[in-house]
Amino acid sequence: MVDIDAPVSKRRRRRRILIASGVAVLVLAGSTAGAGTYYFDQVALPEDIAMAQSTTIYYADGVTPIARIGDTNRTVIPLDEVPVDVQHAVVAAEDPTFYSNDGANWTGHPTISQQYARRWADLAGDGYSTRARVAVMALKLNQQYEKPKILELYLNISDFGRGAHGIQAAAQAYFGKAAKDLTTAEGIVLAGLIRDPGAGPDRARFDTVKRSMSKLGFLSGDVAYPERIRTADEARSDADALKAALDGPNGLVVHHVLGEVAALPDPRTGEPLYPDRAGQIRNGGLKIVTTIDQRVQDAAVQSAKSVMQAQPVNLQAALVAVEPTTGAVKAYYGGDQGSGGDYAGFYNDPVLSDGNDSCCGGHPPGATFGVYALAAGLMDGYRTDSGWNGESPQRFAGGRIVTNTGEGAAATPACRSGSPKWCTLDEAAVMSLNTPFYGLTEAVGAAKVVDVAHAAGVTTMWATVDNRVRRVDLARPEGLFGTEVGIGQYPVTVLDQAAGMATFAARGLAARTHFLKEVWTDRKKTYGEVIRTVRIPGVSERVADDVNAVLQGVPVRYGLGLADGRPVAGKTGTWQLGPTTGIAHAWMVGHTASNPELKSPGLAAAVWVGNKAEERVLLDRAGRPVTGVTLPGTLWRTFMDAALTAVAMPAVAFPPAAGAGEKTVGTGVR
Repeated sequence: MVDIDAPVSKRRRRRRILIASGVAVLVLAGSTAGAGTYYFDQVALPEDIAMAQSTTIYYADGVTPIARIGDTNRTVIPLDEVPVDVQHAVVAAEDPTFYSNDGANWTGHPTISQQYARRWADLAGDGYSTRARVAVMALKLNQQYEKPKILELYLNISDFGRGAHGIQAAAQAYFGKAAKDLTTAEGIVLAGLIRDPGAGPDRARFDTVKRSMSKLGFLSGDVAYPERIRTADEARSDADALKAALDGPNGLVVHHVLGEVAALPDPRTGEPLYPDRAGQIRNGGLKIVTTIDQRVQDAAVQSAKSVMQAQPVNLQAALVAVEPTTGAVKAYYGGDQGSGGDYAGFYNDPVLSDGNDSCCGGHPPGATFGVYALAAGLMDGYRTDSGWNGESPQRFAGGRIVTNTGEGAAATPACRSGSPKWCTLDEAAVMSLNTPFYGLTEAVGAAKVVDVAHAAGVTTMWATVDNRVRRVDLARPEGLFGTEVGIGQYPVTVLDQAAGMATFAARGLAARTHFLKEVWTDRKKTYGEVIRTVRIPGVSERVADDVNAVLQGVPVRYGLGLADGRPVAGKTGTWQLGPTTGIAHAWMVGHTASNPELKSPGLAAAVWVGNKAEERVLLDRAGRPVTGVTLPGTLWRTFMDAALTAVAMPAVAFPPAAGAGEKTVGTGVR
């Protein structure tokens, strides 16, 4: 018998000798207790007590999940998030002497410490050697950790069936709630699952655990069996929905946000914050909060489906919405398949897709790119009512022949008393006339238009270099873009176009577009979005106000105004199929006014409609040509109506035109 009055250190030495002797009996079958002591000293605890757990990606509210990734359905939680009655139920079911024992039971059912040690070290088998090793590890656990910590580790590592590892995942799988909200009865059900997780909830086992709790003084009075336990199909449906999200439209959102998480630098060293991307991001139990507003995202996906569902199967739409002044992506629809082509942009996700860029994201923007040429012209001193030659076709310097297409393909544009040769920039923009904007770009210089677009949020464009099309970072445009940039020849992404419109909605203040709002690791925020706005160099509020004044005429002319009558600015555009006059790409981009002080940050959206694969002339289900006004315009208006209604954003007016610039005649007039 151990002398309880002996000093603590002396009692521990005696206990260690007894333990070592027991180990020697198990392992060495009759060898000396000294050999057992040596064995005890040689068994080491694993250094890393981290458990693989799933990472969850959330909408901007930080509560509603978009998707879950990872190899193990587990969310590690601290013990204080598990009700005491639930803790007691587990102790009563698995280790009634847990609070008083040394961690090892040499003959009967293994203790909580032994069960945890076996799972922690991933020890299989039931031979003497394995049992001895597990026992020693359990004893050392109790020397190194307090009982509450051991119970916390055990609750998080245990298998509860239905693919649920840990008490948090189990609470969701069986009761559709967090562990902190479990009732006593629900805790007893879960405690009864640990010994045989594959058997499922059992009333007899419930009664057994309840009697054990009463015997231990953990329970007074009766507790009834829960009336409602989720079925296995319900739990599977819930889990499958979060996995299936990766295969649907929201999967593209996940790819973009994971790309941003993987690129995060450690603020202390500048090195990657998560160098082991698969382990630390995929299986690290992160809570990743995106900028995506579920209401706006739902409006985007449903609007795309409703507008495009009856159209020819070769047609594909993409839609992106960005919040002015913050650059937060509020909705992203790049297609119906999260593992397929991204028609709204491109991502580099090393967590789920081996770091490969996705396809399909760049499309010639046509006349929608004229917004940047218009701003460049105003910066250069031209007024919105300056006169330009709108004749089509028209030969420019170098022999380039430019024609008006899409909405601007009418034989005689209604410019200044019907004259096709004398159009203002205002008229040319509203009617999508290419020839005036080619002349404007020729006058101000293609480089200036590229600079404005880049500053507004267009990060990349595609150019043909050595007979190969490649993506070009506009921070280093390399002089690859000619005058055709002013009429939208060079492909850009839908995401970048939405960013550009958001900048003009914010009166020339650009913010970096982003999908990532917060990252939480072990319940600590390790990243929070930083919003920085930068004015487009040379684009004053006066210039931006004039651009917005011009663009307000487009929805009015083509019947694309919103249902509530709020002011909107927009621009349509098309690009033809090769040398033909048929249209292969059609766009509608635009925005509402932004006034954060009135709790109306505004919303900018870009819509593209084109082909899923090989380019062909765009025809709708009735065989009519698709232009910016038709399918893209309908989708843009449908989405904006639904999204602004869903978030109840107040309507605000644009500032009036400022009348910037002094030049009234363009050098492109002939």
